Amino acid sequence: MDSGLLAQLILYGLAAAVAAPVAAVVSALILSKSTRPITSALVFTAGALFLDLVLVFVVFASGAFDDGGDAGAYLDVGLGLIFAVFGVLAIFQQESPEKDAARRARADSIATAKLATLFVAGIAVQVINFDAIAVMGGGLKEIAQADIDAGEEAITTLFLLALMLIPYYAPAVVYALVPQRAGKLLGGMTEWIMGNSRRVEIVTGLAFGALFLWKGLAVLV
Repeated sequence: MDSGLLAQLILYGLAAAVAAPVAAVVSALILSKSTRPITSALVFTAGALFLDLVLVFVVFASGAFDDGGDAGAYLDVGLGLIFAVFGVLAIFQQESPEKDAARRARADSIATAKLATLFVAGIAVQVINFDAIAVMGGGLKEIAQADIDAGEEAITTLFLLALMLIPYYAPAVVYALVPQRAGKLLGGMTEWIMGNSRRVEIVTGLAFGALFLWKGLAVLV
């Protein structure tokens, strides 16, 4: 894999992962509440992966980025604006115990659902985090415009998906590796994300907003 392409995919993949912290919370709750924790968490992840694969097929089948040009730069500018808007909105967002309780209740209801519902929930959570999907589009743009063969295209696409889905499957990996400590580790992570969601949105929104705006405008200007 070309080092330049690898760097771009790491950027897009991690940006997409950071844009979906709620997925890590739901996955951790599934592991703590389900009677089949690993299976349930993986089914939840499979739902998100299914949607992503459908979008991958649509993008590559349409040839949207095959012609090169400035389409990719405009996409980066669009991503930058999306992140920046979310970051600015988060600054003025007012937190309340009621909102926090509602978020926790929604996550708890998903965590105790049946497998079929968890699959659909994985799709739904990915749809809700549409900024993560948009960032994935930027990564797919880099792959489509790279000078690589079909096999390398498949490998790089899977690499991108593996990065962006980290919030979905990472808690299950922790649970499988250190089951005795997983409850404490994942519980602490959940509380931190829920308690600092506004700060996370501000920092990631403004940071990635500035980065993608710079990346796109450097080509267009």
